[in-house]
Amino acid sequence: MRRILLVFTLSTIISAVYAQENAEALIGGMDTIGNDSVVFTPETASAYMTGLLNMENLWSPEGDTMRLSLARLVNHFEEPFDSVENRLIRFNYDSIRLKNMSIIHNDTLPLRWLNDSTLIVDTTELEKDPFIVQKTIVKKAIDTTSLPFQYDLPSAEKLLQGKPQEQDSLVMAKDTVTGLQDTTLTSDDLYIQKREPDKQKLESLKNRKGIMIVELDTIIEVFLDTLFLQSQNIEIHRLIDDRIVPSFLPPDSHKAFRFLPDSSKIVVSDTMEVIVPEGKSPFYIIPSEKMPDSLRLAVETLLAYTNQRDSILLYFNDIQGGKIPFWLTSGKDELYRYWVKNYKNDSITIWVGNPSKLDITLLLEQDVHVNRLTKDVLDELPITDLRPVRTLAEVEPLKEIPVYWEYNFSSSFSVNQTYLSNWSKGGESSLSNMLDINGTAIHTNKAEKTEWTNNFRLKYGSTITEEYGLRTNTDMFNLNSQFNKVIKEKIDFSALFYMKNQIARGYKYPNDSVVVSKFLNPGTFTIGAGLEYKPFKKTTLNFSVLSYKNTFVLDTANIDQTRHGIEKDKRTRQEMGGQLLVKNSISILDGLDMSNTLRLFTNYLNKPQNVDVDWEINLERKINWYFTILLNFHFIYDDDIRFPVYDEKDTPVLLPDGSTKKEPKLQFKQFMGLTLSFKF
Repeated sequence: MRRILLVFTLSTIISAVYAQENAEALIGGMDTIGNDSVVFTPETASAYMTGLLNMENLWSPEGDTMRLSLARLVNHFEEPFDSVENRLIRFNYDSIRLKNMSIIHNDTLPLRWLNDSTLIVDTTELEKDPFIVQKTIVKKAIDTTSLPFQYDLPSAEKLLQGKPQEQDSLVMAKDTVTGLQDTTLTSDDLYIQKREPDKQKLESLKNRKGIMIVELDTIIEVFLDTLFLQSQNIEIHRLIDDRIVPSFLPPDSHKAFRFLPDSSKIVVSDTMEVIVPEGKSPFYIIPSEKMPDSLRLAVETLLAYTNQRDSILLYFNDIQGGKIPFWLTSGKDELYRYWVKNYKNDSITIWVGNPSKLDITLLLEQDVHVNRLTKDVLDELPITDLRPVRTLAEVEPLKEIPVYWEYNFSSSFSVNQTYLSNWSKGGESSLSNMLDINGTAIHTNKAEKTEWTNNFRLKYGSTITEEYGLRTNTDMFNLNSQFNKVIKEKIDFSALFYMKNQIARGYKYPNDSVVVSKFLNPGTFTIGAGLEYKPFKKTTLNFSVLSYKNTFVLDTANIDQTRHGIEKDKRTRQEMGGQLLVKNSISILDGLDMSNTLRLFTNYLNKPQNVDVDWEINLERKINWYFTILLNFHFIYDDDIRFPVYDEKDTPVLLPDGSTKKEPKLQFKQFMGLTLSFKF
């Protein structure tokens, strides 16, 4: 089915610049039926709707199809007429419920205070400062002959010698010389201000009985350049008894203003009483309560006029009851193709044209042949090869299935072996090994911007010698769980749990009869929350500003808890503080990688300056696919773990009470060996 687009023109073109007042005046000037009805002509209905379309406050900011439909109706958009008609007729104008509402518009103006009571509106950039500074130098002469004798003044001779005065003032010798005949000195005879005196005038002034001192005073006056402000069209306001003179607002204005608390700006408020609809509506501010009814009548009037003048809707009915719509318009040159069927369902093609509004052109398709089905013998039935119709099918893109969990597992086994036989320099045959197992499970949710990382590490090593047999040299079992939530790029909120433990029993060799550690004796776990910063791809800084650290020994009957920083009569050492965890891995050379893990912990409640340090450094040099050379350094410093102090003769140092003196020391462990690595 093909539809012909509706095109219509109004005989009278109305300007689209009607304001709200024009629309209301238009309604007031129309004929009325009763008290509420309004009679429109097509021209006035179009003008009324044009005025409403130009009122921005009338329509909801969210937009609505009704405004677009009205614009298409008035501005003659090329759209099927029934679409516009049905949309506007189906709108329920009676459903609009109105209410009165006050809307306040605020405008903020910056102020500039010229003094405590004078100000201007600082919205114009001034070319210069609106103040004029004027300096006035005032001279005051003092005759020393009139001063009391006890008044201490420098003599004329001292003044003439040019000695510096305490104040940098201008002193001038001036007076008539008593005892000298016909000799008078004026103020221009001599000025003395830190310069060499005139010797001749010095001789003539030795017998002078008085001098004149001139004091200088500078008066600085600041004036407001009102002429400059007037040239810039800037009005000067003054604050008088909590009133602004002249006022910022006209005398008959209904606006109000107020100062901000710091008096740097003024807020001008304008309150408007408006009518708004309740609930969902295409309108925002309505000019009058009669507007919905007037708009409905205008739509009906203009639709009826357009339907009568511009188009006629026809329907082609077939013998099966089907209807095909066809619009008669003001005239189109194009022909449209229709299929016509008879009672045997045979189809022929006709072309329908519309040269004018009341004329129809029918044109039969050329070379039309009607073929009927017949029954023939199969052998004599012709077979016609037809090319199949191929079209592209719409394919929906596959949705990515998120993979939340990622697992990593790696293990390495290192062996060192030394064999000695008849070695004159001494030594001992030994075999040492170390197993290092790492497992990681990471849960990532990109939509929620979260990451949960779980890691465990088992590191165990032993040494076999001819004299002492099998001994443990490395025993470590760690659990680490960390949850991150992205706050900003490279900055996450972080919460972590870290536990450090060992597996086998430990002894302080060569004494292998006393156990100093075993599983969960001691054990340490840390819980913290804070922020994590990722400045680079393989570098993270995690600062748990609030951390809780607990070191415990469960079997105090067999394990000396004081060796692990726990008081003698307790099983645990609890600390509340902050933890900084720094992780970094870099490639120094081709195939040589270095990784660092540094943990710093400070106890807020007990000696926060004593920071616990746990620093592990790994250097790996890859030889081939399986083998690497591993060099491991491990540093531990804990102020709560103390060791006996020995003198030069390797004798324990005793305190006055007879106990052994102990102090914290740096713990260091180093391992180097050939490692067989596997990663999954």
